[in-house]
Amino acid sequence: MSGINFLQLILVLAILIVVGIPLFGKLSNKKLYSAVDPSAEEFKHLLVRKEEVLLSIKEMEFDYKTEKFSEIDYKTLRHKLEAEALTIFGKIDALEKDLKKKRKNVDAV
Repeated sequence: MSGINFLQLILVLAILIVVGIPLFGKLSNKKLYSAVDPSAEEFKHLLVRKEEVLLSIKEMEFDYKTEKFSEIDYKTLRHKLEAEALTIFGKIDALEKDLKKKRKNVDAV
C-alpha cells in the first residue's frame, strides 16, 4: 500500500510542477501594478463627472417638460448644474494642456 501512496504523491507533484511552471514562471517578468499618475486619474474622474452633469441637465429638462419641476426650481437647478459643468470644463481643459505638455516632454526625451 505504501508503494501506491508514494506513486500517487509523485504523480501529484509532477502534475503540480507541469502546471505551475507556465503559470508562475512568467510572474517575475511582469509588473503586477503600474504607477498611478494623479493628473491622469483626475482627468478620467472629471470626464465621468462631466457626463453625469450633462445627463442630469438632460433629465432635468425632461422632468421640467413633463411638469415635475416648477419653473423656479428648474431655473435654480439648471443654473447650479451649468455652473458646475463650466467649472468641470475649465478643469478638463487645464488638465488636457498639462497632459499634452507631459507627453511632449516624454516624447522629446
